[in-house]
Amino acid sequence: MRDIAGFEARRRLRGTALLTVVMVAFVGLTVGLFPSIAESGVDFEAYVESFPPEVQTAFLGGVTDLGTVEGFLLTELYQLIWVLVLGAYFAYAAASLVAGDVEDRTADLLLASPVSRSRIVVAKALSLLPAIVAVNGVAFLALLVFVAVIGETVDPLDFLRLHALFVLYHAANAAVGLVASVAVSRVRHARAGALGAVVGTYFLDALTVETDYEWLGTAALSRYFDAAEILVDAEVDPGDVGVLVVVCIVGVVLAAELFERRDVPG
Repeated sequence: MRDIAGFEARRRLRGTALLTVVMVAFVGLTVGLFPSIAESGVDFEAYVESFPPEVQTAFLGGVTDLGTVEGFLLTELYQLIWVLVLGAYFAYAAASLVAGDVEDRTADLLLASPVSRSRIVVAKALSLLPAIVAVNGVAFLALLVFVAVIGETVDPLDFLRLHALFVLYHAANAAVGLVASVAVSRVRHARAGALGAVVGTYFLDALTVETDYEWLGTAALSRYFDAAEILVDAEVDPGDVGVLVVVCIVGVVLAAELFERRDVPG
């Protein structure tokens, strides 16, 4: 199982490096914009409050203070890029882990090895963890450097906590993609299902906030990850962490069980 996980992780090295570079570029660009935004004298609190609650939740994370580095990064970087885009990306990537082998007819080679189907699924899931850790770890270090360059100061522990929990959040999104990957044989269908689940529930959660249908948003993983609460308030909800952990475990177990029961075309 370790050999399979290692092989899959090495095969993703180039993609992981490229993704990391792109995310570091986003961090640098966002941090670099902060000084000019902070000196503009705009009343950001009034500006943010002019948006409907759904827009604030979906794109701003409910943050009203854009005049601080933390508030600016939450609205311009973390809520949209880290929560939505990266969450969807890792679900999308995980959707091809098994479906890709089935579609390419290379699954037969794995199934012929003395490794159970369940272990293959677990190994595939583990192979995505290095990419998740690398993106968040390098971005965290880059953030500290960029913030220092513009002459601002932040609490490194606050951002370390945020990115550590992002690893869990992204892993939960990947677990959703993994289930889609074993549920269907076509990669494009698995990817579409994973993206639909992650992005669709994200906006369902945002659009139903503070309405009678807010309960519909409980299906969204983003409901259980409040970046503003983690970074600004330095608070971590154990219940939300528990939900994400359960999603990771149940997703892998369910994917393994489905793969054990399904017929793989030869």
